[in-house]
Amino acid sequence: MDLTVPAALGALRWYGSTRFTGPRLARHFFLAPAGEHQVIPRKLLPGAREQRIPMRGYDAVLFEATDRSDAALAMVGPHHEATTWFGGPAPGPRGIDALLSTFTFTDAARGAALIPASDLLIRQSGVSVIGRSEHAVLSVREAAEALSSLPEWAGLAVAGGELWRTGRALDPAVRAAVADTPHAWRYLLAGVSAVTDVVLLGPESGRPVLPIGEEAVVTALSMLTARWTR
Repeated sequence: MDLTVPAALGALRWYGSTRFTGPRLARHFFLAPAGEHQVIPRKLLPGAREQRIPMRGYDAVLFEATDRSDAALAMVGPHHEATTWFGGPAPGPRGIDALLSTFTFTDAARGAALIPASDLLIRQSGVSVIGRSEHAVLSVREAAEALSSLPEWAGLAVAGGELWRTGRALDPAVRAAVADTPHAWRYLLAGVSAVTDVVLLGPESGRPVLPIGEEAVVTALSMLTARWTR
């Protein structure tokens, strides 16, 4: 994916999400900067049992709750990681080996990739790239998978495609706090191959109102471009 992000959105940390389905397989992975998995034993599964399996180019780290109510597997590279949750006890050693042999995880400073070892039987879908900063959250998906989320009416024509503004699902009190500000809206930019969803963070997220008007928001998002490539 090729992405140009305006400076007004701040310094972004990048995450990702994807699904895999196939015979006896349905698995959702979350990609994040390396180190994010440490929240699992600290907060999500306190006191979880941990097993580390050295792999080529990364370590597979298996966490399991002490009562075996949940478990997670993180593929941890030097720069990024990919984590999946089991929603119950961790598979046994053969199950973990089979799962790890099903995917290829490669990591580098400029990004990570998680793909099926063979795409003959396994389908990858639901891929999204997510950027987070102090000021904004943006999510990019392939246009073919995101078209159903677009409004039926025509958007504003900008350099990167077509731009819409739609209301956010907020509680009434929160909605009142962000009324007449850009924080009351989510912005959708649809290009030929990708759709980008942008939310500007403000009082609804415990942050101050951004000193930026609607016209400046449109100007900034007009410089946003996304091109999805396979």
